[in-house]
Amino acid sequence: MSTKEVYGALILGIRDYFKKNNFQKAVIGVSGGLDSSVAISLVVRALGKQNVTAILMPDIGTTSGDSIRQAMDLAKKLKISHKIIQINDFIKFAENIKIGSKKNMVYAISNAKARARMLILYYIANLENALVIGTSDKSEIALGYTTKYGDNAADILVIGDLWKTEVIEMGKFLGISEEILRKKPSAELVKGVTAEKELGASYEVLDRILKMYIENDLSFKQIIKKGFKARLVKNVVGRIRLNEHKRRAAMLIRISEKSFHGMEWRMPVTNGFKD
Repeated sequence: MSTKEVYGALILGIRDYFKKNNFQKAVIGVSGGLDSSVAISLVVRALGKQNVTAILMPDIGTTSGDSIRQAMDLAKKLKISHKIIQINDFIKFAENIKIGSKKNMVYAISNAKARARMLILYYIANLENALVIGTSDKSEIALGYTTKYGDNAADILVIGDLWKTEVIEMGKFLGISEEILRKKPSAELVKGVTAEKELGASYEVLDRILKMYIENDLSFKQIIKKGFKARLVKNVVGRIRLNEHKRRAAMLIRISEKSFHGMEWRMPVTNGFKD
């Protein structure tokens, strides 16, 4: 499909989902990054500027000034309601909980930041009788580069079926600023850390591997033969398998008289990703 055709399908899908669920308004967290910029631009075009609220939730000291400016510039360009809510007080509360290993503190706090933001979004969504828009793309979902019940918690993922490279093309189609399009992807949960640095390669390379493994059903060895480094392919495939739990609903243990000892368990669907 062309980018224009994908755009049309996404707009139709957003409108249809809101109509079927009897909602008119949407709330979305914006960061000044590519994914949230594309997602909010699509939602505004689908629902109208009067029905969309943008919330920027910086962690002062970690979130860059450029990100705050870029997010606010986009909200003003789209002429939508927007608000800045700092999450530092939420994080201070988490940091004061003295349980567990200190070596896991950075990881735990990073996830707490993402979950604090989602708490804020759902609180505002309740007040506004709105749905929360998710901003994760297909590459991040596949790699598990999201926080469970944080940025991967939403009512609708509008770009969840677009690879990162496809999100870039959609950004160009929507007229997203070059400054945002050229920006290195980062969740800005830890200062100085970018997504590509953590994942070990550019998204252009990662998407090629992901497509071969997920869409073309190529094996680990077959992908390496295509000219990719074994270490990188192992990292990508390993992340897909390790983070499968992030793509599943919570495990449900069903009770049945017919099952062995009265218990049976069923695994939810895997959304197309191989284990």
